[in-house]
Amino acid sequence: MNKKSFQNRIAFGVWLNDIRSTPILDEAWPSVLIDQQIMSDFQKTTEFLKKAGYTDIDLFGLLTNRDWPGDIESVLTPERKSQVDHLIHIIHSSGLQLIYGLGVYSWGFDTIIQNDSEVRGTNPSALCGSKVKSRELMRKVIDFIGKNFEVDGYHLEAADQGRCRCEKCIEEADVEYYNRLNQQTAAYIRSRWPEKKLLVNTSGYLPWGDWMNEIERRSVLDLGKNIDIFIDGGNHGQFIHENDRSVFINRLSCDYGTSGGFWVYPPQRFNRNRWFLPYVFQSTTHLRNLYRDGSRSCELYLGPLINPSTEMNIYCLGRFLQDVDRSPLDLIEEGVDVLYHLKDPTQRNNLVELFQNAEAAFFNNWSPHRLSKIPNLYSDGIDSLFQWSKLHRDRAIPGELFLDSLTGQYPPFPVYLTEHFDRERRESYQKDLKNLLPILESLLKVSGENRSKIEVIQSCIQNTLKDIEMVQNIQELN
Repeated sequence: MNKKSFQNRIAFGVWLNDIRSTPILDEAWPSVLIDQQIMSDFQKTTEFLKKAGYTDIDLFGLLTNRDWPGDIESVLTPERKSQVDHLIHIIHSSGLQLIYGLGVYSWGFDTIIQNDSEVRGTNPSALCGSKVKSRELMRKVIDFIGKNFEVDGYHLEAADQGRCRCEKCIEEADVEYYNRLNQQTAAYIRSRWPEKKLLVNTSGYLPWGDWMNEIERRSVLDLGKNIDIFIDGGNHGQFIHENDRSVFINRLSCDYGTSGGFWVYPPQRFNRNRWFLPYVFQSTTHLRNLYRDGSRSCELYLGPLINPSTEMNIYCLGRFLQDVDRSPLDLIEEGVDVLYHLKDPTQRNNLVELFQNAEAAFFNNWSPHRLSKIPNLYSDGIDSLFQWSKLHRDRAIPGELFLDSLTGQYPPFPVYLTEHFDRERRESYQKDLKNLLPILESLLKVSGENRSKIEVIQSCIQNTLKDIEMVQNIQELN
């Protein structure tokens, strides 16, 4: 009997150092640092992804973040070329394909835009979509990557930094504009490298909470004829309404997918064991419904494997994507067996129960709607970075959970405990987490490597409890 599986099981980096086991405190987000630490973490991550059943890894930040040099090519020092080639070798040696994260008319052009009026529009971080030199510059970037690196596909992202709204560009509505840029870019890649896998991600296409109308959906259908995968990520809700999804997927020439319904975005400055948030039940429910509607691709976010909840999420969801009839409890049981090797059946069952109850503790208590009037110091800072729907703010539900401010502050602050928890909810979450401590005490009776991994879980939960207490104390002071 054939298993019901997703064909394109893509692990989304997003940025190279998002998988890093140690925080980066002294660089602005997103860091594109490559050092021995990330090399080691990357090797472990790709081996783990293959074991869990992923087919591809999708990465931004291999070459730059915000600033291509004017000539493009001088970004590549001999040292960087050697480092990136080694990372690609690690990917291919693990049996995975590399999808290169490519900002389309944005992500990488800030300095060029500042210095060149021939590509400058109204947005300091996005090329003007109506100027000939902008298209030529985009093609120059693609030629440079294709000439120098063995990539297997491209993740095209045109909307995440907004768009130009000059007199010419504004003639096009947002979805039509972004689709045109992505379609032109995809067509150029196809003309040069027809075998490359092409994926478009919709981050920023519309204000969070909005849904595409029929005119906008038809524009996506035209785009779908030129790409392989259309990812309606769902950072704060999908842009294709769930009620329209199965019909839309049936009309779409390429594969449709999402980012799994819910994920934690790992903050760059956060201690990697400062949270414990499994979401296996949450995401498998979303992915099962997605498969039912005809989806066969997805792009699931990565994170640091040193965090035990991240490790369990990535493993279980990778296994689920290969057989959507499996239950989340069965997946966690397998994850415990593979990752912890507990011989005692009682200890095994206790650890399964701990992961299950930790997920329930969060989702039974958080507010999926962002709380209002949060002081800037205790906010994730994304209101100012993304265009919000003024009419339907209540629809904008993560999706993507930021633990700390996206662009980072130091010292880092657990903004998810203020954005999504009021005092009563935090106290209830705190109580439910404390109820896990007796289970941990019983598990700590094991010895060797198993004990050390369980001690990390204990540290994660204790750190979360400390953060809750800190937030409660701050609220009292205020």
